[in-house]
Amino acid sequence: MNDEVKIVNEFDRDGHHFKIGVSADGQVSIYLDNGTKAYHGYHFPSMIQIPKGLEIDGKMILQLPIDCDAAIDQGIRELKQK
Repeated sequence: MNDEVKIVNEFDRDGHHFKIGVSADGQVSIYLDNGTKAYHGYHFPSMIQIPKGLEIDGKMILQLPIDCDAAIDQGIRELKQK
């Protein structure tokens, strides 16, 4: 397997820009406001669980609601085929 991260969704929420990426091993990465630092988490239906948390506007979040479950699954499948 490779270490490539595939961006599968981008969205704006509460004045911030989010990018959701996946890798072939199933890890989900969150990039905030076009930054290069990845916050890693686990994908659950309609949510990404972020064990170490992600600080946004002074608040620590441990879960990020999402609506891109199919895109995450598809991205992982595509990377596994490489």
